[in-house]
Amino acid sequence: MSDDIPLVTIARFSHDWEAHIAKGVLDEAGIPSVINNEIFGSVYPIGFNSIGGLTLLVRQSDADRARELLDHCPSGD
Repeated sequence: MSDDIPLVTIARFSHDWEAHIAKGVLDEAGIPSVINNEIFGSVYPIGFNSIGGLTLLVRQSDADRARELLDHCPSGD
Protein backbone atom coordinates (compact mmCIF):
# COMPACT_ATOMS: atom_id res chain seq x y z
CA MET A 1 0.00 0.00 0.00
CA SER A 2 1.09 3.52 -0.65
CA ASP A 3 2.38 5.63 2.24
CA ASP A 4 -0.06 8.45 1.47
CA ILE A 5 -3.24 6.36 1.85
CA PRO A 6 -4.75 6.74 5.34
CA LEU A 7 -5.05 3.43 7.18
CA VAL A 8 -7.33 2.55 10.07
CA THR A 9 -7.09 -0.21 12.65
CA ILE A 10 -9.92 -2.71 12.31
CA ALA A 11 -8.75 -5.40 14.74
CA ARG A 12 -6.17 -6.24 17.41
CA PHE A 13 -4.73 -9.68 18.03
CA SER A 14 -2.72 -11.30 20.81
CA HIS A 15 -1.13 -13.91 18.53
CA ASP A 16 0.47 -13.59 15.12
CA TRP A 17 -1.41 -16.61 13.76
CA GLU A 18 -4.73 -14.89 14.49
CA ALA A 19 -3.63 -11.77 12.64
CA HIS A 20 -2.43 -13.81 9.65
CA ILE A 21 -5.73 -15.70 9.41
CA ALA A 22 -7.66 -12.42 9.45
CA LYS A 23 -5.31 -10.94 6.85
CA GLY A 24 -5.87 -14.02 4.70
CA VAL A 25 -9.64 -13.56 4.88
CA LEU A 26 -9.26 -9.96 3.73
CA ASP A 27 -6.77 -10.91 1.00
CA GLU A 28 -9.27 -13.46 -0.37
CA ALA A 29 -11.92 -10.74 -0.49
CA GLY A 30 -9.56 -8.41 -2.36
CA ILE A 31 -9.06 -6.04 0.56
CA PRO A 32 -5.40 -5.08 1.04
CA SER A 33 -4.28 -5.02 4.65
CA VAL A 34 -1.18 -4.59 6.78
CA ILE A 35 -0.25 -6.25 10.07
CA ASN A 36 1.39 -3.66 12.30
CA ASN A 37 3.84 -4.51 15.13
CA GLU A 38 4.51 -7.89 13.51
CA ILE A 39 8.26 -7.69 14.07
CA PHE A 40 7.75 -7.18 17.81
CA GLY A 41 5.67 -10.35 18.00
CA SER A 42 8.55 -12.43 16.71
CA VAL A 43 11.17 -10.66 18.82
CA TYR A 44 9.14 -10.44 22.06
CA PRO A 45 6.60 -13.27 21.96
CA ILE A 46 6.03 -13.21 25.73
CA GLY A 47 4.24 -10.20 27.16
CA PHE A 48 3.44 -8.94 23.71
CA ASN A 49 0.01 -7.63 24.72
CA SER A 50 1.69 -5.05 26.94
CA ILE A 51 2.70 -3.12 23.80
CA GLY A 52 -0.72 -3.35 22.17
CA GLY A 53 -0.58 -6.66 20.36
CA LEU A 54 -0.77 -6.90 16.59
CA THR A 55 -3.03 -4.50 14.77
CA LEU A 56 -4.62 -5.14 11.39
CA LEU A 57 -4.95 -2.04 9.25
CA VAL A 58 -6.87 -1.35 6.04
CA ARG A 59 -7.68 1.67 3.91
CA GLN A 60 -10.43 3.74 5.49
CA SER A 61 -12.61 3.12 2.43
CA ASP A 62 -12.39 -0.66 3.07
CA ALA A 63 -12.86 -0.56 6.84
CA ASP A 64 -16.60 -1.26 7.08
CA ARG A 65 -16.47 -4.19 4.64
CA ALA A 66 -13.36 -5.60 6.34
CA ARG A 67 -14.97 -5.45 9.78
CA GLU A 68 -18.08 -7.12 8.40
CA LEU A 69 -16.02 -9.96 6.92
CA LEU A 70 -14.07 -10.49 10.15
CA ASP A 71 -17.23 -10.37 12.25
CA HIS A 72 -18.54 -13.39 10.32
CA CYS A 73 -15.37 -15.47 10.75
CA PRO A 74 -15.21 -18.11 13.46
CA SER A 75 -12.97 -16.88 16.26
CA GLY A 76 -11.86 -20.31 17.38
CA ASP A 77 -13.36 -19.80 20.85
